[in-house]
Amino acid sequence: MSGGLIADYLERAVATIAGVVAEPLEAAWVVGSLATDDFSAPRSDIDLIVVTRAAPSRETKTDLARTLDHRVLACPADGLDLVVYRKGAIAKIVRHPEYEFSISTGREWDTEASYGGPYPGGLIDLAASLQVGRSLHGPPPREVVGPVPDRWVAEELLASLEWHVEHVHHPFHDPSGSNAVLNACRALHYFVTGTFVSKRTGAEWLLRTRSVPVVVEALEYRRRRSTARLDRTEVVAFLREAIAARGAGRD
Repeated sequence: MSGGLIADYLERAVATIAGVVAEPLEAAWVVGSLATDDFSAPRSDIDLIVVTRAAPSRETKTDLARTLDHRVLACPADGLDLVVYRKGAIAKIVRHPEYEFSISTGREWDTEASYGGPYPGGLIDLAASLQVGRSLHGPPPREVVGPVPDRWVAEELLASLEWHVEHVHHPFHDPSGSNAVLNACRALHYFVTGTFVSKRTGAEWLLRTRSVPVVVEALEYRRRRSTARLDRTEVVAFLREAIAARGAGRD
């Protein structure tokens, strides 16, 4: 995990959540780059999953939105992406898990809070937590999260690649285009091995087998050795290649 500022922030964030929920939390885990040792504060956000024993009230969720806002609890990374689940909702995984609350907040982000419902994208984070999630509080993910079918994970990863095709150079999600390329590398690694790795590891894994200039450029951006925007045509071509590779590998 990263240095003292991040550790201090995570401790304060979990304590804040526990104080607002006003009951013992079941668990809290980091996923994403912090969990896979690929964290770089200028480029990375903090991905946090929190599990409560009961469903928080609307008032509690409103208080969470207020107290976790970057303007109140400053995040030392690019931002915070937090999702709260009720324990019973993830003990047996369904196709679209129900979450209780989520917030995205950061120095250059417009704070967005949501108050529950089906969360298709959460399936990937929950599955990843079983392999790489790091516990901040309570039991590890494997003692809380039910099994996640590989087929569902692959389908969600494929859907994320298709989303990226339509959102290359999105001003918030992917201004450089590098995020799309590195996510495609990570997805390809999962399609072949069934395991989750960091964006950097996925790219390095791919480059050991062949040279892909747009992947090299994305890594350079990730490592802060370049600020150049990737060529959209090359990014889309690589995404479509990754999508086709998954299609060819289906049963």
